[in-house]
Amino acid sequence: MLLSQSPLRATMIFCVAALTSLTLFTATTAQARTTAIAYTAELQAPVAAAKEIIKDTVIHCDGTECIGGQSSSAPRTICAKIVDEFGPVASFAYKGKAFDAEALAKCNN
Repeated sequence: MLLSQSPLRATMIFCVAALTSLTLFTATTAQARTTAIAYTAELQAPVAAAKEIIKDTVIHCDGTECIGGQSSSAPRTICAKIVDEFGPVASFAYKGKAFDAEALAKCNN
């Protein structure tokens, strides 16, 4: 029997492949769970806990607080979509920078 045909070698290759797959899967899911919060909104009226996909990002709302990860859409678009889905907002911020009164009024209309 040649070394390349050895059952031990085949087992070792399988184990290395399995561990590599497990490591890559774990790293990917851990990264997904630690996505930074880009959007925060405070609703004018509380809602039951809900999750909606708005313009390629997941927005979680519970009570009057909504949070969401980074999106390729403009913050004003995300704000308007949150208003459409959950109701008027009392405040909205993108990466910690709050909308001013004028931007918030446009968002709620």
